[in-house]
Amino acid sequence: ALYTPADASCYLGINPQTLGTWLWGRSYPTVTGERFFEPLIKPADPENKLLSFFNMAELHVLACTRYTHNVSIKAVRLAVDTVLERYPSDHPLISRDFFTNGKDIFLHKVEENENLSTRDQLNFKVIMDRFLARVVTDENDLIKKFYPLIKGQPDDQIISITYGISSSQPVVDGFGVPVWLIHDRFTAGETPDSIAEDFSIPTAKIQRAIDYIDQRAAA
Repeated sequence: ALYTPADASCYLGINPQTLGTWLWGRSYPTVTGERFFEPLIKPADPENKLLSFFNMAELHVLACTRYTHNVSIKAVRLAVDTVLERYPSDHPLISRDFFTNGKDIFLHKVEENENLSTRDQLNFKVIMDRFLARVVTDENDLIKKFYPLIKGQPDDQIISITYGISSSQPVVDGFGVPVWLIHDRFTAGETPDSIAEDFSIPTAKIQRAIDYIDQRAAA
């Protein structure tokens, strides 16, 4: 367990309240009394409220449901439960089965319960495909890297989160330099060009790391 919920919210651009519901569940009133929405993801360390790299990858996949479509929590719950019933797993949204057949089941269940128009269905499929295309697996089909896709930021593959690289914090992909380190040097008065020269990283990628932090801080 490496991450706090605040880390996850910041790194992935997920609303803290939404993220909390996915991780810890929430109570809600009904006409017959209070009910409880069970969590969608099993945190690695629920006692200390800490998340693993796999948890972060699961949150990245779920983030597609909120990227441009505010898919209801109920629809997401039904979709996850359907996938889990077909493919039992502690991490159903990042399993091999999900990437082969489970994705279509998930999409169908969301569309069925959201009553999306044909155009919205296609858009949601495109969005989900974009999120899944940003996940990299190893030879054992385990996720080893993903590129956060955050609304309002470029759809590129410059910032990555990789298991075991720089404590699995966001880095400039291919260089392993934490974005926080770059941003700290920038705020201390160094120019992007001088930071780029020190790390032998193109200036455009240094600027992307700075913008990633600035935009997350302003969110």
